[in-house]
Parts: sequence; structure tokens; C-alpha cells
Amino acid sequence: MRPASAGIWLVSIVTFLHLILAFHTELGVDEAHYALYGLHPDWSYFDHPPMVGWLQILPMALIPTDWGARLVPIALFVVLNFLLYRVPEKLFSADGNSRQDAQWIGFWSLILLNSSTLFSLMGFGLLPDLPLMVFTLLLVLVVHSMLQHPSGDIPLRLWVFLGILVGLAALAKYTAVTLVASLMLVMLAAGRWDWLKAKGLWLAVAIALLLITPILYWNGIHDWASFQYQIEHGAGKNQWLLKNFIRSQAIQLVSYTPLIYFIGYWMLMKPDNYRQQSSRLLILFALPVILLFAWGSGFEESLPHWLSLAWLLLIPLIAKTLWQRRRISWIKYSAAGLLMLFTALNISLQSLLYSFWYPFQDNENPFKTEYGWPQAMQKAQQLQKQHGEERIFVGNWSYASRSAWYLKPQAIFIANSKQTQFPFWFPQAPQGATGLLVQPAYDKEMPVGNQPYQFASCHRIDQLSLREHDRLVVNYDYYRCEGFHY
Repeated sequence: MRPASAGIWLVSIVTFLHLILAFHTELGVDEAHYALYGLHPDWSYFDHPPMVGWLQILPMALIPTDWGARLVPIALFVVLNFLLYRVPEKLFSADGNSRQDAQWIGFWSLILLNSSTLFSLMGFGLLPDLPLMVFTLLLVLVVHSMLQHPSGDIPLRLWVFLGILVGLAALAKYTAVTLVASLMLVMLAAGRWDWLKAKGLWLAVAIALLLITPILYWNGIHDWASFQYQIEHGAGKNQWLLKNFIRSQAIQLVSYTPLIYFIGYWMLMKPDNYRQQSSRLLILFALPVILLFAWGSGFEESLPHWLSLAWLLLIPLIAKTLWQRRRISWIKYSAAGLLMLFTALNISLQSLLYSFWYPFQDNENPFKTEYGWPQAMQKAQQLQKQHGEERIFVGNWSYASRSAWYLKPQAIFIANSKQTQFPFWFPQAPQGATGLLVQPAYDKEMPVGNQPYQFASCHRIDQLSLREHDRLVVNYDYYRCEGFHY
């Protein structure tokens, strides 16, 4: 089988499995949040740029369902697989490798991508990182093409593509700022500082700035709320702790598999990768992301998907290293064994999303935080009518995302002082308001007391117990609360 055919088969199987999960699992917290973006179109949003919401506008207008919210990420993941195959095929064949070798490196890049649990989960659950990764791989291809031309002979269309892709990446996620640092590093490493004098570059800058005007406009009319949130989020802690950094690294090790993690770091430290233009290009786009979150994770633990762009860019180098050493028996069999192990673990984990076949003990199911929100909201609506309550409250934004999605278009109120997107959608509850509070039983932190955005008192009126295969997965408690204040 040719590598292209093998890649098509692989992506087809993965897409089929993602479609099965799309129709049989409820939305996670981020998925529901971004589906709500699509139901509330805007120039931008409090916690993210608008791309992730804009992509959901049409699906939410036509198919506002759980599976409808997953059509965009499934399609984007197919595109991502295609680009990840194309990048090593294009870059490494230009470095003296045979075209067939470059294509097989592309195929094994797809194997590495789809054996990783986190990448695979992103294949059907939308995160801002997914469009960012797509735009960045396209940007890598454009910059590679630019480097093949003398500085004065770069076609204008490549400068235009450069500006469009940087602008689209910025509309996807604020960490796209690392792409600017990467482009500066590429110019430095390739000795292309004369690009700064090129008219095409300033045209690209103008296009990128034009594309990000929706972000600037939204922030301008909302007191720069999103920028303030990002600054506080990134620099809100004043003490760098080694334990935070180590914990973040451990989470990445598990999320991206040891094969990607350890060989990826080896690729960053290997001098030869900085001498070859194609390898250097990938590293220079990955390195600023690695450094940004290595520094930031000491102040606040980094979520694993925040570094997905960096690990994605290192995957072709990992695949190339393994392919070039495929005739060394212990490397070949070790890599094959690890890939089979990680793939089996990945499939097992995702099968648990489909059905809780493993006999977890009562209240010990690791997926309990992502389970039962449709049923919980259905019961909340029944109790709301039964007790004549006007408002439904929850304790934080992650509960609010699922609640607002499964009770759409009803407003959901948050009994929490932390600023979120929801006040931009729903009016604030008045002083002294009463309401029905929905609280997962695993959350023992009740919003009762004298602090802002808490209640004077709450008393439980009901409970919903959800079981699978005669095992208790999660309880949801319902409280009637009085005296909301802020």
C-alpha cells in the first residue's frame, strides 16, 4: 500500500470512530461553551477570540444538537491530518530525502497524531487550538515556499497568504502571538532581514491587522475586558513554583504519550535539526510555544492542550527520526510496540466515553464531571416549574456552560464572583433574588455566606442519582436558595 492510501484509510477509520462518539456522548464543558458562542454570534468573546464561535454559527443555526456541535471539529481534524501529511512530504523532500521517504514520514506522523489521546479527543471536541493548528501548518508551508525564493523575487501572493494566515491564527487564539516571534526567528536564522524592507511584508502586516479588527472592536466597547483577563490570567501569580512546572510536564507526558514527549524534547536539543532548513523551520515555530508555557506553568499549571501546537509541529521530526532508524531492530520494535500500546489505551479511553464498561466503584468514575448534565437539567426544569422558581443558578462557568446548553435559550446565573462570558449574554440576577441552585454532589463548595455573589441561605429540596451498569456515577443536588447578593 502506498503511504497516501494508507493515510486515507487511517483518517477514514478515525473519522468514523469520531462520528460514532459524536452521536453517543454528551458535550464536555469546552464543547458546550463554544457551541453557546455559535448561538450568540459576536465580534469577539470575553475569554477567546471569535474564530471558535464563528465556526459554530452555521451548525448551531441549522443543527443545534450535541452531534451538530461536533461536525466542525471532525471536519477540521480531517484537514489537520491532511496538512500534517503534506508538511513533511513538502519540507523533507526538499532536504534531499526521496519523495517516497517523505511521504512515509507523513504517514507515520499521522500515526503519532492519532495515537495520542489528547489529539484524538480534539478531533471531535472543538477547542480554539484546533483551527490555530490548521492555520499554523498552512503558514509553515507558505514560509517554506518563501524561503525557496530570493528575497526580492518572493511572489506577492505568498505575502498575502502570510498576512491572511497570521490574522486567522490570531482570530483563533491569543497565543498566536508566538507566530510573530517564530517569523522573526526564521528571518534571523535564514539571514532574511531584508524582508523587513519588502513592501510585501508590510502588506501582510496590514492584512493581519485588518483581520483582527473584530477583536479590537469588541474589546474597545467592553473596556478591553478580554485583554485584561488574558493579562491577569498569564501574569496573575507572582511566585514561580517548580512543582507547578513539573506537574504540567507530567500531564503533557501522559496526554501526548512518552514517545512524542521524550523524542520531541530530543528534537529540540539536537544540533542537526537547527542546521537543516526544513527541520529548523518546524522547531522555530514550536520553540516559542514551548518556552512561553514552560515559563508560565511555573506560575500557573498549564492545561495540556495549550501546548498542542508545539507538539504537533514536532511530530514530523519525531516521525522522520524513527523512519531513518527503522532498520535498527530495537528501535523499530520498541516504537511499534509503544504505538500499539498507546493506540489501544486511546481506543479504550474513548470507548469509556461511549459506555462505562469498566466497573468503577460508586462515585469513583473519572468521567463523572462530564456525565449526566442533560438529565440534571431536565430535572432542574421540572423542579423550577414545581416550585415556581424564576431563575436557575450554578456555582461556576463550567457548570453554566452545560446548563445553558441543555436548557437553551433559558438564562443561567452564576453564584460566583469570577468574571466570565455569561454576564455578556445574560443579565445579572438582582439583589435579594431567590433561585434553584444545581450543584454536583462532588462539589462541596456551596455559594452561601457573606461574600459577593453568594446566597444568604440554601436548603436541599431534591437529588438526582445517575447510575450505569448498577454503579453510581454521580449525584446532582438541588437547593432552593434565598438572598443572593453582590
